[in-house]
Amino acid sequence: MPDQARPLPERDLTWHRTQAALMDQPGLDKALRGRIKRGDYRAAIVYLGRMMAIAPDPATALTQAQMQMRCRAYSDALRQLQDALERWPEDLALRRIQAEIAMLAKDYPFAEQAWEILLDQHRVQGPYAILRRLACLRLCGQHDAAQAFLGMQADRLRKHMARAGLQMLRKPRTTLPAGLYLVCGNNGTGKSTLGHFLQAMGYAIIDADTEIASFCLGRRFSDVRYDLLRAFPQGEADIRWFWPETRARACFTAARRQRAAVFVIGGFGATVSPYRDVFRQVFHLSAPDHVIADRLAARNSIGHKPGSSGFNAALRRNAREQRPDFDAIILSADRPTWAICADLLAAIEQERPLKEKLLQAT
Repeated sequence: MPDQARPLPERDLTWHRTQAALMDQPGLDKALRGRIKRGDYRAAIVYLGRMMAIAPDPATALTQAQMQMRCRAYSDALRQLQDALERWPEDLALRRIQAEIAMLAKDYPFAEQAWEILLDQHRVQGPYAILRRLACLRLCGQHDAAQAFLGMQADRLRKHMARAGLQMLRKPRTTLPAGLYLVCGNNGTGKSTLGHFLQAMGYAIIDADTEIASFCLGRRFSDVRYDLLRAFPQGEADIRWFWPETRARACFTAARRQRAAVFVIGGFGATVSPYRDVFRQVFHLSAPDHVIADRLAARNSIGHKPGSSGFNAALRRNAREQRPDFDAIILSADRPTWAICADLLAAIEQERPLKEKLLQAT
């Protein structure tokens, strides 16, 4: 995207608000489904708000939070989820999305409390919630509390993770050379899962899909697909998921000011190639077709359901995305996440200049 790229102005939703005020529940439901089908999430939020006003329901509150998350309206989502959870405090889905959105908003203390409730009150099983709460504790600087929590959850983690993976989480994280490190690869290669593991170890990450990427067409981009279709109704086939240059460069510049190792998670191919010079090292995840298919099927994502255009496109591009056309370290993603992470960290350590290694050793 060129430097002069700018987001479209915010949509005027007055018409939708007027219509929603005149509709009954069936009319609201029909309008909502139509907006979601078109990717018009801002208007969908209008109808959801009216539905919540006349017939409060936890499923409606969940959909409202999902739409707000798509629009990156994290503060609005957290505020309305708090109200919803006062009505339905035992609703697991609402609590889970509250924890996820709090992490996207980088409110790690609040997210840590939400994950704690999910683990202790809702008895959520599996390693995911454990790793997410561990990440919050470490990102808040509560390293002693993180170690104590990890000790309490060790038996549960051993059911899902080899001893070597648990040891990686237990030992103090290595201080890596400052700079940006990119983890890229096709859909379904496990980029997000690897990013979550790095966070659980205490490393900072940038989730590029939520902090940078937008739908793009020509010199225009928007967080919501419908905003582009509004200006270019004929452009449906040309709209793609991209990293706008203005947003990407600003994000990378801010991250470099931390003077620490920061992992950028997301993207592949032409999306990331213009930014190769920004990164100290690039890691490209690669996996066979059947692994991609199984992971996308397990994801339960609307855009990547088996048989959907997104699912088929991911499989078609997998052959050409085995190796990028820019300098990168290829990591086989058909392995446990901890093993991929171990290879990634070893490659960074190997690249560290000898003088820097000697200084750290002393």
